[in-house]
Amino acid sequence: MKEYVLSYYSEFKCIADKCKHTCCAGWEVNIDEQSLQCYKTDNTDFASTLKSGINFKKSKFKRDRLGRCAFLNQDGLCEIIKTLGEERLCQVCRDHPRFRSFFDDRTEMGLGFCCEEATSVILSYKNKIEPILLSDDQKNESLSFNQKNILEFRNNALKILQDRRVRIAERIKNLLTLCKAEVCESDFSKIVKTFLSFERLDKSWTKRLKNIKNKPFNENIDDKIELFCEQFLVNEIYRHLSSAEDTMWVRARTIGCIFAWWIIKNIYQEESCGQDDFSLLADVVRAYSAEVEYSKKNLDKLFSFSYKFIKL
Repeated sequence: MKEYVLSYYSEFKCIADKCKHTCCAGWEVNIDEQSLQCYKTDNTDFASTLKSGINFKKSKFKRDRLGRCAFLNQDGLCEIIKTLGEERLCQVCRDHPRFRSFFDDRTEMGLGFCCEEATSVILSYKNKIEPILLSDDQKNESLSFNQKNILEFRNNALKILQDRRVRIAERIKNLLTLCKAEVCESDFSKIVKTFLSFERLDKSWTKRLKNIKNKPFNENIDDKIELFCEQFLVNEIYRHLSSAEDTMWVRARTIGCIFAWWIIKNIYQEESCGQDDFSLLADVVRAYSAEVEYSKKNLDKLFSFSYKFIKL
């Protein structure tokens, strides 16, 4: 089994208390069984505080009325890390914002866009994103027929997306052709309507979507955000294709990633009023990820909707 990390990975480091959108608030954090048992049996001076902040019946950290984790202090730091060390975090807290893609012969790890620092690192990464070998046990596991097809499609998709001799808008058209998808300008309102139908984490996302609902779709992408578009789509391809059921769903997932970029681009264009603002673009990407990518229900709905645009 081989282990890979995406090439930007080493540039990421949690910014902790400097984060404007802490992952320690607004989410329910499920505690894995091993960590839960460790917390139950903790006998340090921190034990009573630790146990008072955990709902052991639901295997979750308790939250205050503002949705903040019981262990997030006023300085924006985690009391578990400060008192017991980072190694005592539960699996979810240790992993975030990492994602893993699993194949029979490898595991690939990257970062998700829900984290503002990860988003900044990925979008501004200048080189082409690619897997870097981290370890190899020298065992030659074979891929299933479906995984071979997924990787073949992914390689073709990445070649298209990372061909910097071609304008990114044209690359997206070529990617839709690879997916055998037919999408026209009038479909954009249907895409926005679909995003509006998703379950919601933050009401401000609804307002952002409504602001572009009746605006004309412009497929052109400004030179200054071409790199950001490429890195967004490449990271999404690495994240979402590995678990596709078959090659049809590989296409649907790819189309869904493109639709996500169109939503992000149009919100950014609406709110930036023609000015260059990387922090705004990164925030729109982060908000999209929080609203869509961390809800299986929303992702399933997006990919099912995208499937309808495949024409064979």
